Parts: sequence; C-alpha cells; structure tokens
Amino acid sequence: MRLRLTAHPVVGHGTLHRVLVPRFELRNLWVRSPAYGYGMLIGSRADLLRLGALARLAAISPHSAVHVPLRHVPLDDAMLRASFRDGPQCDLLFVRQETGMPASAWPEIRTGMRRRRSSARPLTARLSDEWDDSVRREWHPRPRWSEHADTMIFTGDAGGLHALARCVTEAGDLLADDRSIHRFGLSALLGLTGLFGGDDHEFDVYGRDPIFHKSRWARLRNAQECPSASSS
Repeated sequence: MRLRLTAHPVVGHGTLHRVLVPRFELRNLWVRSPAYGYGMLIGSRADLLRLGALARLAAISPHSAVHVPLRHVPLDDAMLRASFRDGPQCDLLFVRQETGMPASAWPEIRTGMRRRRSSARPLTARLSDEWDDSVRREWHPRPRWSEHADTMIFTGDAGGLHALARCVTEAGDLLADDRSIHRFGLSALLGLTGLFGGDDHEFDVYGRDPIFHKSRWARLRNAQECPSASSS
C-alpha cells in the first residue's frame, strides 16, 4: 500500500524527529475516547484499512509519530450525533514509546507544526502487502492509550503498535462479510479493550458503511426502474 503523507519536522523532543500526517482525508472515520466512559472507533471498510496501514507505519518508524486529524469530520446522521453526545470527537496519534514523548508534549508539538508549516515536506511511504509475522510471534508489552488535547494517543513498541494495526485492519476485513452491515449499515466488529489490558475503559470498533447496506442498493434500483416504468 502507498500512503501519501506530509512530514513535519520536530525539534527538541527526544528522538522524535517528525510527525507524519496523511494527505488524504478519512471522511468516514469517527473516534470517541474511552476517557468518556465508552470508547468507539466507527469507520467504513476503506478508512479502517487505511487507518490500520497508518498504525502499521508508526510501528515501523522509531523516530516518527503518525497524526490522523479526525476532530472535524462531520457527524452526518442522527445515529452519529447521538453516539458523540456524551463525548467529543478526537484526533489520533500513534507514536513509538522509544521516542520518550509524553502526552503532555503533544499540544506544543502540534502548535509547532502549524507555525512551521512551510518546512513540511511531502512524502510517500510504501508498505509491503506481507505482514512481519516474526514480530507477532514475539512477546511485546501491550500498547497504551491516553487522551490529551482532543487527541487519543497510542504508544507502544514496534510489536504493540503492530498488534493494534492488525486489529484495526482485521476489523476492516470483517466488515464486508458482516450480516448486520448488510441489514442495517452498522455493526459492532470487534473489541480493543483486551488489547490494552482489559481495564475499566471499554473500547470497541464499529463498521458503518452504506456501500454494503442492502437498502441502499434497493433504493438505487428502484430509482432506476421508476423512470422506465413511467415511460411505458
């Protein structure tokens, strides 16, 4: 997979040298932090797969963080607006723990990215279609999450972030064959709570993809048939 990114240089924050931001919009992805009692990652198949690739990029990048801006993605129906009534949308940040970046440093880094926007450079990352199973077989500490400055921050070593990337990618792969998606356009796909140690903050992944909702295709089919029926 090819990922088109913008690389923002970072100075004065340990071994963190840059923040990578996708140059493509994830218009069908919404996140609510578990800090508000119940965390949700809601996305389409395409955007869940893209997010899995971005998390995987962070796992193999010891000197880079990956920032995914999602706070301002429109809540375009009543279900989504109800889901975020008790907790705001947030951005995502994936960063290797070896950088030593504390969550409290993120607002300063984000402000610096805006001020030094002219020094940012385009970058294309290429990820192999093959996963590194040697990382999966080894024991790694669980990834951790924290919420700071409207951003859900995931930290871990290569294996921990790799495991998170696999889970998000698996959710995207599950979506197309999920019966509830075809019936309702929405479905609970898998839980991430156990990945982070099964603490008191539940965090689940939901698929929301009208492309796979049968009623959508029925409406399109009816719309196509109605003109021909009226002309006969």
